Amino acid sequence: MRKEEPLLFIQNPVIRKFVYKPMMEEESTSVFEMENAREEVPAAIEELQDEQPSVANPDIQHRLDFLNHQFRRELYQPIEIVTEANVIKGKIHDMKDGLLLMMENEELTSIEIKDIQEIKWKQQSFVL
Repeated sequence: MRKEEPLLFIQNPVIRKFVYKPMMEEESTSVFEMENAREEVPAAIEELQDEQPSVANPDIQHRLDFLNHQFRRELYQPIEIVTEANVIKGKIHDMKDGLLLMMENEELTSIEIKDIQEIKWKQQSFVL
């Protein structure tokens, strides 16, 4: 065996010095209300705020959540949405902020979810 020297030989170990400097940041999570900032609300407005808005039927909401999937929109079409005023037949486009958007004869129609009474597919009630 022959004795070879390494190509690069480091005499001392590499020492790195990191200096940690803590940053002093003060965070306040308190919320203060100005004394004169609150206004009185008229009694009629308070009554309107106390009334619960009509909420969508949980069964209808569950069915719409199930149908609001890209594949199921294509599979379950045309779908009929029955409201008190009329029956809308088309394809589900989207659901946003309590509204159901449906494509009916190349027109986008919006329906409030709380107004929906029944969902039909192939002239039968859609049940999960």
